[in-house]
Parts: sequence; C-alpha cells; structure tokens
Amino acid sequence: MTLRILTYNLEFGGRQQMAAIREVLTHAQADVVALTEADDPEVVQWLADGLEYRHVWARGSGDRHIATLSRFPIADWRIYNTPPLTQAVLETRLETPTGFLTLYNAHFLPYLLLPFEIRRWQAVGKLLQIIRESDPGPHLIVGDINAIAPGDRVLQKRNPARMKRVMLLQLRLIFRLAIPRLLRTGYVDCFRACHPHDDGFTWWTINPTTRYDYIFADLEMAARLQACRVVTEPTAVYRASDHFPLLAKFTIL
Repeated sequence: MTLRILTYNLEFGGRQQMAAIREVLTHAQADVVALTEADDPEVVQWLADGLEYRHVWARGSGDRHIATLSRFPIADWRIYNTPPLTQAVLETRLETPTGFLTLYNAHFLPYLLLPFEIRRWQAVGKLLQIIRESDPGPHLIVGDINAIAPGDRVLQKRNPARMKRVMLLQLRLIFRLAIPRLLRTGYVDCFRACHPHDDGFTWWTINPTTRYDYIFADLEMAARLQACRVVTEPTAVYRASDHFPLLAKFTIL
C-alpha cells in the first residue's frame, strides 16, 4: 500500500483561491494533507467536506493557523503554539490500515534574518524534546519550516524588493541552523533524498526562488520512502497559493 503525504501553505488562509486549492488537492489525491497558513477555519471545513477528509484545525500563536486533513481516522491530536514553538506545530496521530502514524505539521517563523533563524533553531530543539518524551513510533515532520537546508540555493535577486532590502541588513548572508539540527538527529529530508541536485523550490509560484517546505522522515519512514516531488500541476497551482505543495509517497506494510 502506498501512503501519500502532502504539505501545502495556503497563503493567508486561501479564502480568495478556494476553487483553485480544491483543484490542486483533487489532483494530488493525497491521503494526508498538512496545511499551513490555514488561517480561515471555514475554508478548511469546506475543503474537508468537499474532498471527504477528516480534519483538525487549530490556532497558531498569532494570525497564522494550522490544519491537517486525513483519509484515516484521527486518533488524537495536540497543538503546540507557545514559545519557542511559534507559529505552531500540530501533532496528529493517525490510524492507518497498518498501524499508527504521527504527523508533526509545523509552521515556523518567517524571514531569513539571523534572529529568526535562531528562533527556528530553538523551535526545532523543543520539537525534538517533545518527540523524545512521547516516543510516537513512526512519524514525519512536515510543513513550512521557513529555513534553508545545507547546500540549498536561494535566488535572492529574483525575490520581491522588500525581501531583498531586508536581506541587505545582513549582507545577503543566509544562516543555516534549524535544518541541520534536524538532520544531525537522524531525520531524512525526503525531497533531497530523492533529488540530490535539484533546487526543489516551493516558493514563490510566480517566480520560484526558495525551498521553504519540507517533509522529514524518521528512520523507519525513510526506509519506506518511494518518491518526493514538488507539485507543479495542474495549472491551478499557480493561482492557488504563493507556495507549491510538496508530495511524498511511502510504502506501508
């Protein structure tokens, strides 16, 4: 059996792009969809009802909220939205046909400035502590991490002017602290494992520059990884959000 996991940032809740988002999700046919910037619970409810998903919606620490859609029964869930886990991590325990799978749907603070990267590094540390203490079994960490992985490019010259101005504050330097902390603990970057040399940009759909969205697998799930790709079809994906979805496929026994 193949398990399909999708992570998708809806860009300020997706209220203006509901039909396009639904078209993208219909095309992807994921079993589980981790939504970030799921700021409008009515949009999440509409997507879940129309596409026949179970769902959980939870508040983040500020204006950015989070949700998970699932074809499988949701056995339990918990939201973490206090410092350093800001903006949010939504833990969802799913009852798949072959056993439980825990999904940590994460949306960390944006901006590539060093103080924000330090905050993401702290968030990763707290999340790792939670996972160690709960011992969830097979699990994935997915979502809009808003951080840059080792070796990844960022095409800063193609970013919006406001972002280029902000990056001038630190001489366009990019600090990489959060993602290595996950990798050193043994998590596998699913896209990079499948595509060692591709950029895999998930932002910005009108002019891709950066990979912000990730699916990380623990060693058990990494051994089951079949494929991972950035979803660039159907054409509705270009108007549905400023992010492309990221889709991974796993074998579950």
